[in-house]
Amino acid sequence: MTKKVLILKNDRAGDLFTSLPLISSILSTHKDIKIYLSELNSGFSFLLNKANIKKINFDLSISNKVFIFFDILINKYEKIYILSPKSFYFILPFIFRQTKFYAVVYDGTKGYRPSKYLRKFIFKYKIISRKEINQKSYRELQCDLIDDNIQLDIEYNGLSVPHISNKLKNLLPDQFILFQFRYLFFKKLGWGIEEFNYLMSEINKKYKFILFCSDIENNKITKKYNNYFLSNFSTINVYNYSKKKNDKNPNIFYLENIDSKNLFFVLKESSMNVAKEGLFSHISYFHKKKNHNLFNFSINSKQDIIHEKISYSEWCKGMKFSFSLLSSDINKAAKKILKNI
Repeated sequence: MTKKVLILKNDRAGDLFTSLPLISSILSTHKDIKIYLSELNSGFSFLLNKANIKKINFDLSISNKVFIFFDILINKYEKIYILSPKSFYFILPFIFRQTKFYAVVYDGTKGYRPSKYLRKFIFKYKIISRKEINQKSYRELQCDLIDDNIQLDIEYNGLSVPHISNKLKNLLPDQFILFQFRYLFFKKLGWGIEEFNYLMSEINKKYKFILFCSDIENNKITKKYNNYFLSNFSTINVYNYSKKKNDKNPNIFYLENIDSKNLFFVLKESSMNVAKEGLFSHISYFHKKKNHNLFNFSINSKQDIIHEKISYSEWCKGMKFSFSLLSSDINKAAKKILKNI
């Protein structure tokens, strides 16, 4: 009988890429695999064609929990990987004691997730600390969950990695920098359209061509910005493979409503990727591309510094990307960014 494996990974898109070395290793050695993804990361399911993909909510609904429970009850999986830290998932090892569960667990300042009691029922787990600097990142700890008889697939041979189409590639400049506009990131810094325009004009002095996109998650506020971008910048439309130049900004192109798959391609084709730490940095790491991370957290005490170092060790350790810690002063911010890109 084929051994069945279940992977619970209904979290954010950037988080999915931290799990790909582990997932690819499993896909290379097992045939009957089911993966649960969320509305936030299922756009990248094209990488996981060898698995049976099921989409559920990022925030599990009652019906989601019932469905998963009966899925495990009926299918009798040999192994289940908990790669999304939902409290509900950590109860499952206690219930299904004949199944081998693998998980990354968390030691926090306010407690343990799951409790030390529930950890007894997990076959193999690794610990992320929220109290002290981690010696290994979240990505590395997931790789440590792999059994000794399974080889780590660092070349991603278990994935279905597509190639960019000629239609899209022909729309892109030979060399360009890719920037991600994120509304909430700009809002926290007190920036708006004026600051964005200034930053683009400064980067344009160093790079002839700039491509930029806005948040993949569309809402009323980002649509307001989208309308401004469409009116004031050149555009590339990935749906009908068209390019439109705007005399106001002939060499700065807005990637209109770009989807996950085409973003994956463009990130690989760029000379440098620049964005708030997250999705861009993790896909850039996958592609082995240059990336510059932007941070905007406030430092008011020594404890704030320690907290950010711990967070950095969890998500960015070993990635070796440059980064800038930005303040609300757009002139200083632009100088910091330009120095590193």
